[in-house]
Amino acid sequence: MLTVTLINPPQYTGYPQPPIGLALLAAVLERNGYRVTVLDVNASGIHPEDIPGMVDADIVGLTAMTPTVSTAISIARHLKQANPGLSVILGGAHGTLLPEETLAKAPEIDIIVRGEGEETIIELLQALEDNHPLDNITGISYRADGRITSTKPRAIHVDMDSLPFLAYHLLPWHRYKPHPPHGRATPFAAIVTSRGCPYHCTFCSTPGKTFRYRSAADVADEMEECQRLGIQELYFVDDTFNVNQQRVIDICNEILKRGIKISWNFRGRINLITEEQLELAEKAGCTRIQLGVETGTDEGMKRLKKGIKTGDVRKVFNWLKKSKMTSVAYFMIGCPHEKNREDVLETIEFAKEIDPDY
Repeated sequence: MLTVTLINPPQYTGYPQPPIGLALLAAVLERNGYRVTVLDVNASGIHPEDIPGMVDADIVGLTAMTPTVSTAISIARHLKQANPGLSVILGGAHGTLLPEETLAKAPEIDIIVRGEGEETIIELLQALEDNHPLDNITGISYRADGRITSTKPRAIHVDMDSLPFLAYHLLPWHRYKPHPPHGRATPFAAIVTSRGCPYHCTFCSTPGKTFRYRSAADVADEMEECQRLGIQELYFVDDTFNVNQQRVIDICNEILKRGIKISWNFRGRINLITEEQLELAEKAGCTRIQLGVETGTDEGMKRLKKGIKTGDVRKVFNWLKKSKMTSVAYFMIGCPHEKNREDVLETIEFAKEIDPDY
């Protein structure tokens, strides 16, 4: 059976974060019998030119967002120079959005997996191992006879509860440092409890995606596994954690019932926050909530298709001030409705008015 090394390229930051996508793929590969290692260059400080000497695998998988794609390609180049027969696969946001352009610019990359890769990677490895053609595998882009080919997008139907827990046992998890304002407790880790967001904010790279989620029991099971590892703080990195309000309540109740002692925080939508939700989340160990405000005017909210008004924002941040949880408000400068300095200052004044902790 093929052996696989998954590589997280460096971001040159003092706050290395766990590579969630690779950790999940590693767990999926292990469950399917593959021998897999994860090389987190970002957390380990390894130089790209030293990576070939550390890789003994048939397949290398790289992940990249736009800021890291150049470094990922550089790593692929070093690997190919050392072993020209090595198959190099790229996944992540950049390759998903620009697969043909990326392959055209990077002959070192053989195949791009677009979008969610848990099913794709197993089908792809089986085809490569059996030397079968790739044209029946949906969700990939690759070279065939000197031409770049993209197959149809893969239908999204993964049962979230069927996915394995993240393979933190393959990661240098003691090296991860939460970026401020996170980090009330360490060691720190991150997990995904849902995917997708049904809203259509104009600035989002993945708007209008079907919301799919794990059950409260499955989330609590993974939290207990993290607790056994010694992890003290968890960041739920969902697109929008609180789309299903009852699920938030169910997760909180499950944490309380099991006596799980891990602090946690999430990103959510303002219009889906309730006082009951906040009170229960705080009891269950939630220490921080991050909310997208974006702009300080109702006209700006309308232009961005946020689905909220400034009055909604004021109400929720007033609720948060009554709690011991810290609040994080996200804003953007230079939105389409901002035509001059005064328009920008309206957002700044609004940020000062609602007075988030961060």
